[in-house]
Amino acid sequence: PIETLCARAETMSEADLGKRLAVDSPYQEFRRLTQAVNSVLDQFQRNSEVQRNFCEIAAHEMKTPLTILQGNLEVALMKARTTAEYRDALINNLEQVGRLIALTRPLLTLAKFTSSKPPIHLAPLALEPLIQEIVDELTLLADDYRITLMFESQPVPSILGDAQWLKQALINLLDNALRYTPPGGFVTVRLHRAGEWVDVAVEDTGHGIESENIPHLFERFYRTDWARAKDSAGTGLGLPIVKEIAEAHGGTISVASQIHKGSIFTLRLPVSTRQTVSA
Repeated sequence: PIETLCARAETMSEADLGKRLAVDSPYQEFRRLTQAVNSVLDQFQRNSEVQRNFCEIAAHEMKTPLTILQGNLEVALMKARTTAEYRDALINNLEQVGRLIALTRPLLTLAKFTSSKPPIHLAPLALEPLIQEIVDELTLLADDYRITLMFESQPVPSILGDAQWLKQALINLLDNALRYTPPGGFVTVRLHRAGEWVDVAVEDTGHGIESENIPHLFERFYRTDWARAKDSAGTGLGLPIVKEIAEAHGGTISVASQIHKGSIFTLRLPVSTRQTVSA
């Protein structure tokens, strides 16, 4: 039976990840071994498909700024230019380089979280002071947008979290909320307990999200048509990063939205067993 199992395994290759070992041995131990190997192959196939799709989309997203960059350089070199014309070409190229940098940074972050060991270092963490710090930092940005940014907090237990990455997740959520809320609107962060969870809700009075788009919001590079028209500089990677950070903490991210009324993104995190109440 072992020789048969090995012979079948040797016929498998990365080019044919759909193959599985037949579970037809009369011996229970070999059936369990075969099932375990097939389970590993299932996981490998899923990871391989995710990686392939990710690379294809990343290459597509990077192609546009690179093509523009190449075109600008070729046009600039076709004939002698004035200093002002060269300056305009350099400014345009600098914008495309900025797009590439804005794309590669979140790509590197996602690569860290899709590895076998995400870069999370858990420790008892009080969320209220962390959120207050973030709100204070973003108040000037909100003022520039003429948006009122508020923080409402209830007493909640501490969580086991990584302050650096949770701060990144909340900044991503707040940046989206501020960017897509019109002047005169409101963005509110609410902290409260929900059973054995602590919820951080980011609510805005923005355009809202069409129901057909909601299931795709946390897919990498996904952007709604309205968001693309509103802000061409976005990458579609902010929310996928939030999702990775939430899941690395044993939590979830969800959204509820109504057109012309706004959206609520809720980051839900498990309560720490070492309970210390904050706020």
